[in-house]
Amino acid sequence: MIEDYKNILKSTLRVDDKLNWEALKEKNEYEDIEKSPKFDNILNELNVPKENRILEFFFKSKKEARLKKVDEAKTLFETRLKEYEKRKEEFLAKQKEQNELIDQFKTDFELGHGDAIEKYVYMVLERSTYPEGLERDYEVQYEPISGTIIISFELPSQESVPKVIQYKYVASRKAIDRVEMKKKEFEIYYENVLYQICLRTIHEVFESVYINAVKSVVFNGWISGVDPKTGNDFRSCIMSCQASREEFEALNLERVDPKECFRNLKGISAGPLAHLAPVRPILDIKKEDSRFVESRDVLAGLNAETNLATMDWEDFEHLVRELFARVFSKDGAEVKVTQASRDGGVDAIAFDPDPIRGGKFVIQAKRYNNVVPVSAVRDLYGTLMAEGATKGILVTTSYFGNDSREFAKDKPITLIDGSNLVYMFQEFGYNVTIQLQR
Repeated sequence: MIEDYKNILKSTLRVDDKLNWEALKEKNEYEDIEKSPKFDNILNELNVPKENRILEFFFKSKKEARLKKVDEAKTLFETRLKEYEKRKEEFLAKQKEQNELIDQFKTDFELGHGDAIEKYVYMVLERSTYPEGLERDYEVQYEPISGTIIISFELPSQESVPKVIQYKYVASRKAIDRVEMKKKEFEIYYENVLYQICLRTIHEVFESVYINAVKSVVFNGWISGVDPKTGNDFRSCIMSCQASREEFEALNLERVDPKECFRNLKGISAGPLAHLAPVRPILDIKKEDSRFVESRDVLAGLNAETNLATMDWEDFEHLVRELFARVFSKDGAEVKVTQASRDGGVDAIAFDPDPIRGGKFVIQAKRYNNVVPVSAVRDLYGTLMAEGATKGILVTTSYFGNDSREFAKDKPITLIDGSNLVYMFQEFGYNVTIQLQR
């Protein structure tokens, strides 16, 4: 196990880290899951007697009884076949939908959509095989302006890294003693493991991301534990390193000394890593969007007389957020509302954690009484691209014209008009009305 930990970097150099798009697809044949019903099997199940012409010639009732059983078997066979075909059709439809999502994911990634790049890198790191016992956790964020991937990586603690070099049987005590590395030797070894994790992660990003959108990687290594001096929990960044694609791909990782390579890349650490001294990350993940504000509970005040077309525009935006919070909640997604700006920006953002179907969804709410202009749909598409989002959703109390629907066609945009909005509220048990004011 110690040898595996000492070769964390080299072990990945023989692996192609790119995602295999076709391997992600569901290609199972339904027949491998469930066999089609067979008429002969049903004949046996119902104990239908075999035809005996001589006996049935003399005893007509025998033939009638057999034919009646055969008819029962045919009816049961047809019923089971229909049920089988329905299950098969549902399976194939779901399989097709899943594979289309993967195709769309690939397209979005290759077009450089930020959310798709983040999901891709996360999946690459998730598939990376580390030595047994090395638990990993990480966050990934893409910064589109500079083309930088930022990775916050939870490093293994000293207690979780193997350090036993020998088990010695002591005959006098009839016991087995553990022989561990000496403290200084272990600190050097532990430090080497962490430097290798840093270099390995950067390597896996650059090797797997075959598009030009990622120009640099920032690796921030974090440690969590209990401070023995105070007994309090702590979480500190103890190493931070940024590397450009050009300088990193010029390295011969088979032959580098991990610590010296880290230093050559201008990596930051404060003394020996085993001392867990904190440093400031070169570039940290932004977990909060300053536009987000605390949501209000508008949904509870709805009744059958509520006219969405005349309610306060800010209340309408909060109401739409509440609605979509319920829509997305079954998939573990989170919906946040942004500051009221009335500038055509984002009214709400949904974060769906699913690595294939999910992503970042931008939602705009338009409390209109007339047809929605096509410019509103164009603005949403521009916002979607600027945010690096997976999909845009435009919700209105009114309706969309043909020019808006034509523009949204073949784009990751969903248009929800007033009638569909009322239906969505009804699905969650809320009766509302929309009476447009002309």
